[in-house]
Amino acid sequence: MGPIATIVQVAPGRLIGLAEDGDMRLIWDNAAIRLPMFDLSHLATLLETWAMEEELPFLRRGYYRLVHSADGQIQLWLNGTGLALSRDDLRSLTAMVMAASDELGQPLCRQPHSPLGLGYRPLTVTPRAGKYVN
Repeated sequence: MGPIATIVQVAPGRLIGLAEDGDMRLIWDNAAIRLPMFDLSHLATLLETWAMEEELPFLRRGYYRLVHSADGQIQLWLNGTGLALSRDDLRSLTAMVMAASDELGQPLCRQPHSPLGLGYRPLTVTPRAGKYVN
């Protein structure tokens, strides 16, 4: 796995980042899970629905699933990869996914407006000394 540009990090070893191949990675302790860019909204919706519906026994959206395990933990399945989470971990993951979804929904360039348009920084130019005066 190559370098990852961090989008959101909630704790050491728990982050969502952008990989060199253009997809995102959900890093959770020792697990690294590939998330396609377009699927982050589906995961956010699943986690938000789970929180709003007061923890349904089973919830599925696309290839994401949330289920209760026999030992009281909550299992988040992303295709064939699963994470066993406590309730606090799930809240933390939900906040992280929501923050990443909000961050990626922002305009690409958040620079202040300038007379030349977005992306251009105003340059200061010192006047030339000499015979050319406006």
